[in-house]
Amino acid sequence: MNAALIRETATWAFWRLTMAAITLVALASIASAQYCTPDQCDGCDLNNCQLSCCHELPELWLVNTRCAPKCNNLDAGFERISVKRWDPTCRRFVKESWDSLVAQEASMPTLVFAHGNTLQHDGAMKQCWEVYQKMRCCPGKKRLVFWSWPAQIDHLRPLLRPRQLILSNLRTKFVYAEYQGYYMAKLVQRMSMTQRVTVGGHSYGGIIGAVAAHFIGGGELRGLTLAGAEAKERPNFRVALVSAAFDNDALDVGGRYGQAFVAAEKIYVTRNATDSTLRRWPKISYRCKKAIGVTGVNANCLGENAHKLCQQTLTSDVGSSHYIEPHLGSRRFMNALCCVAFPACADCVKAEQAKAKPATDPKPAAAASNVQLKPAA
Repeated sequence: MNAALIRETATWAFWRLTMAAITLVALASIASAQYCTPDQCDGCDLNNCQLSCCHELPELWLVNTRCAPKCNNLDAGFERISVKRWDPTCRRFVKESWDSLVAQEASMPTLVFAHGNTLQHDGAMKQCWEVYQKMRCCPGKKRLVFWSWPAQIDHLRPLLRPRQLILSNLRTKFVYAEYQGYYMAKLVQRMSMTQRVTVGGHSYGGIIGAVAAHFIGGGELRGLTLAGAEAKERPNFRVALVSAAFDNDALDVGGRYGQAFVAAEKIYVTRNATDSTLRRWPKISYRCKKAIGVTGVNANCLGENAHKLCQQTLTSDVGSSHYIEPHLGSRRFMNALCCVAFPACADCVKAEQAKAKPATDPKPAAAASNVQLKPAA
């Protein structure tokens, strides 16, 4: 009797454990499925690798905010920001003003791109030239406004343990990046949007682009709002986030940067579940959230703005790397970035596709069908 009871108890326990395991797997799959939406991008073919990288170089502008206030007096500090234009004839940067930068905005589409964390100005300029050269892949006239911001290591106190020092620097730079978004928003607010304007960046630079769009959409952050901003879509305004280092729900409706999807007509996001740097983001996040550059955006949390999401998985292109160089080396990435930021790209791709299609003319075929073969003599 005891043996039968033991067998029955064991069977019941096994059944309960099995059902518990199935429930946990189901819950885990539901939790992860919200970020497992397929790559999508209305109007762009994310897998097209046909772009030729032999087009003209962009017009290059440099915005350097390293001598401007980092966290306060931003409106006054905006006028202290350095603005320069690259003169390819003299091969040097020429000092310009906000007015001159904005004045040429209506003549060609513009990409405002911010670099990531830890870079001093020299390192930022190295990345600037890499992005500049790679933009040969984008057809048509275009303009690159590269954003150099105070991302260099801020805390060097030896009393902090190494992990504490790294965490302190990361969180301090996170604050700086959000305030940089206000500066970028003030620039974009002056633009007419006659031509397409795309803001964004890599890693922490993605924070700057997302925050700029949030302010333009009438959002509030750190006690700041952008004068004249409205909660409405701005035609020709887009955002490009490359391996962005911030919480993966920040762009959701009501999220920290939730007004970004309201303001933009399209937001391009790259994701990579094997990113060796961003996989540690939950230890940096104040809310223990995963990074948007790892999971991407949950389209189900965007409400009526879900159709604006343009999402691309780059794991097979860049592996576990977080750095910008492997991204720039990916033809799929460059194709998507060009297509999102510059309208001429779509026209170029259509032309190439038309050339690739075999010519079909029904008339010769019809004429051939009317030819009657004579019997051999």
